[in-house]
Amino acid sequence: MAAPQSTLTAVPPPTPTPTPTPGKPRKLPPNLEVWLVTIVLMVASALVGTRNKPSGRYWIVGLLIMCAFVLYLGKWICGRPLGILVTERNLMSLSRLQMILWTLVILSAYLTMVMQRIHAGVSDPLNLAMEWRLWALMGISTASLVGSPLLLQSKKSQDPPPATVDKAAQVLQEDKASIQENRQGRLYSNTDPKDARFTDIFEGDDVGNTAYIDPAKLQMFLFTLVVAGSYGYQIFRVMSNAHSAGDLAMPPVSDGMVALLGISHAGYLGSKTVS
Repeated sequence: MAAPQSTLTAVPPPTPTPTPTPGKPRKLPPNLEVWLVTIVLMVASALVGTRNKPSGRYWIVGLLIMCAFVLYLGKWICGRPLGILVTERNLMSLSRLQMILWTLVILSAYLTMVMQRIHAGVSDPLNLAMEWRLWALMGISTASLVGSPLLLQSKKSQDPPPATVDKAAQVLQEDKASIQENRQGRLYSNTDPKDARFTDIFEGDDVGNTAYIDPAKLQMFLFTLVVAGSYGYQIFRVMSNAHSAGDLAMPPVSDGMVALLGISHAGYLGSKTVS
């Protein structure tokens, strides 16, 4: 009987260990990077208020630092600086813009004033005067942010007329099949967050009017811009004219200002219910 033949198995060559490129910096883990940026920007914003004499310039710097943090957060999560304005339909939202604008203006002013009061040794520095109309203004913007998706919810279970889709595809110069695939009921949607544009905040929500300017949105945008700009100027004047940190207080809000925003938000929310 012949002896069994031995089978030779080829041994693969060892995988070479990659050598690190000299001089190339290592990237931080994403979560650690976000935490470090958050801490640095928040500390920098707080330190802006630790000055001897109040000044509106310190508030402007603190506001810009908070804006930088919001832009960084949008870039890290959505891949674009204005990502915080993008909704689940991959469109930029006017109600989000309005809410973020008021949050940055009021919070940056409050933080700067409180830090200046702490640095000056004012007793009870957190007891900063804020009248109820300012809270009403913030409540209006919050109600608009929460109410918008609720009012649009019923449209997600409805289908647009075929002629409406054809017209939207022609006006937008988009593929009809893409619009049909991405839409949520009667509501127009984009495929990707990167498709969102700033002009979305002026356009209609439905497939039939998304290529046209919504007057209610334009009115609310202009009202918000005028009122927020006017109130920001009041903050700057109050901080620049204060003789000491103890004199600092949030500027009062007039009844007309609250009524102006209330009317614009009512028209904005009312337009959401119209097909």
